Amino acid sequence: MNDTTPPRAARRKAATHTIHDVAALAGVSSITVSRYFNSPEKVSAAVRERLREIVERIGYVPSQVAGGLASGRGRVVCAVMQNIASATFADLVKGMTDELQASGLQLLLANAQYSQALEENAIRTFVGWHPRALILTRDDHSPAAEAMLAALDIPVVEAWGYVEERPFHQVGFPHAQTGAELARHFLEQGATRVRFVLPQISEDFRASQRAQGYADAMRAAGLAADVQRADVDDDFEAGARTIAALAGCAREDRPQAIIFANDNMAAGAILHAPDCGLQLPRDCALAGFGDAPISVRLKPALTTLRPARYEIGQMAARTVLRMLAATADGQADTEPMLCRERLPCELIVRDSSRLWLG
Repeated sequence: MNDTTPPRAARRKAATHTIHDVAALAGVSSITVSRYFNSPEKVSAAVRERLREIVERIGYVPSQVAGGLASGRGRVVCAVMQNIASATFADLVKGMTDELQASGLQLLLANAQYSQALEENAIRTFVGWHPRALILTRDDHSPAAEAMLAALDIPVVEAWGYVEERPFHQVGFPHAQTGAELARHFLEQGATRVRFVLPQISEDFRASQRAQGYADAMRAAGLAADVQRADVDDDFEAGARTIAALAGCAREDRPQAIIFANDNMAAGAILHAPDCGLQLPRDCALAGFGDAPISVRLKPALTTLRPARYEIGQMAARTVLRMLAATADGQADTEPMLCRERLPCELIVRDSSRLWLG
């Protein structure tokens, strides 16, 4: 080594301090330090202040892995979203986070991209981290995932949908009924030809549930169901292509109304209609799902269904906290509880769905 080469500065390793170091500096037991992080209300104000000063001065961070192994549980609530990039699921996550943040629990997310296989992998990984609870956004899990969930002794909440017979807590709304509600909105105006357009991604099972509800309502009215699937994965482009194809059909062969599986598809149709020489809703009435921010600003403004996104996330988190509190009090051993929280999905009627039968 060249004598003129300056020595390397010593690099401090992350997490070099232990809980025992903190305890020794504060003159308390390691158990007291653990209580300071996990149940601060059980530690006196004077000791809390002394520990806070020491923790901040030395930069101590408690090991979540070690804590989880010691207690059998970590400090995280894990949630699997179907499409984390969607504004719908963003509101869901915000509801969960706002409710959990004061509890000392951290929300950890995974994105399943509507895939059962990816959801199964996420559940398997999360379970290895000893979470306090799981929040899932589908209820048709793979057989392996169902087996894992059945073996868990932590709260499992299925949010966004609502299925009475499921063995886990339910917070959401029945998607099939929302599809039927949109169909009836047009049937009650006298429509006999109503189409439902699904996104290209076949794994979006919630959209398929809404399409099934629409089809059931059409058949109940003695009419044929007309379900089509988009041929491109971009929702705006899918809507534009749908309305362009409509322009090439004779009026008597066109659907009088179209229900799109989401608002982005409907927006694509409305924005492209003038280029196709179509005037909406005179030439075709439209409706969507989700009440995206763009919906009210379209011309015509879009009729849509508004799910209680934030409230569903909030209620899912509240369910977790309620179940954890019951377990801590010993109630869960004597009185098994299943939460069933059905939240509204409001029909927002705007100009786009006004039917012209003349």
